[in-house]
Amino acid sequence: MSTPVFLDSGIFIALMTRKDRWHDLAAALFSGPTPRWTTSVLVISETYSWFLHRMGEEQARTFRQLIGNLKGLRILDATVAHHAGVTKVLERFRGTKLTYVDASSLVYLEQKKISVVWSTDHHLGLSGAQVLPRS
Repeated sequence: MSTPVFLDSGIFIALMTRKDRWHDLAAALFSGPTPRWTTSVLVISETYSWFLHRMGEEQARTFRQLIGNLKGLRILDATVAHHAGVTKVLERFRGTKLTYVDASSLVYLEQKKISVVWSTDHHLGLSGAQVLPRS
């Protein structure tokens, strides 16, 4: 069985943006063996909004299509119970400028026992996950 991997917004942005400094490393990760991908509806929302406001509606649409084409992608929902967990993580890591979405991702990493994250954000390693790519 393949390794479970959590996908963060930065890896999607790097993959789809050729000028991004992480683009080549992101492309290499996506062209390798297919892991068991997981992301969250909050990460998708954050990434879609990033593309929409910085690159336009067509790029946001292309991102949406990418999500639809990732075979086996598991998308985790946000619930009121999940929000309670996010609040605890935000308190635990006060002073780190952790975003709500990143705190949400940390909750999912712990709950789902995912130890590998594809991201360009070091915050997702706060609770011990391996963050790839590495420069």
